Amino acid sequence: MIDRADFPSTSDRPSLPADDLTFDVIIFLALAATTPGVFRDRAIKGVAVSLLILFALHVLALVANVESLYATRLGEWSAANYGAFARNLWATAAHFWRFVGCYAAVFLLWWFLVRSTASPAPSDRSSSRAASAGGPSRASRPRGRG
Repeated sequence: MIDRADFPSTSDRPSLPADDLTFDVIIFLALAATTPGVFRDRAIKGVAVSLLILFALHVLALVANVESLYATRLGEWSAANYGAFARNLWATAAHFWRFVGCYAAVFLLWWFLVRSTASPAPSDRSSSRAASAGGPSRASRPRGRG
């Protein structure tokens, strides 16, 4: 709930739903939890750094949402205190975060800071595939003389 001293006592108090601003943390943690090797030191550090970045992004999203609320939902007060450009800027910022930014941030943080540090090395995967696909590789088989 948002309250200000200059709101008339009879007016409704606008509010922002908290789940709209924070549900992306659940998506991020689900992605991190399904990543193989997430409990390696580098991957845990990536998760921690990602959560710190998400916290900072949530602060910015909260500012954008409150400013958008002030700029667009308070009728005459909004028109008197915010110009057309400012109203559009804050509304666009709030909508961008809600529809694109929160998803993009989560997947980018997971991709670059968690997934890339938790994945096994490519050489481990290729050698395990070769071993399971038919025994020793051609280079390690003895040559037949003939």
